[in-house]
Amino acid sequence: MLIKAKTLTGYTLKSLDGEIGTVKEFYFDDQHWTVRYLVADTGIWLPGRQVLISPHALARVRQLDSF
Repeated sequence: MLIKAKTLTGYTLKSLDGEIGTVKEFYFDDQHWTVRYLVADTGIWLPGRQVLISPHALARVRQLDSF
């Protein structure tokens, strides 16, 4: 499924232990047109930090129905 990166900005990132942050930005590979990393604001998990997360580490995108 193709989803616009702009749509994913602000999504909550969750782990088995709970919420770990929100998606802030993306790093793209301009030669292969792929997302290499998500920049995540870690919120209360690691206050004041932003981390890079590989998109391969994500299990799924859970979209809310917009009715």
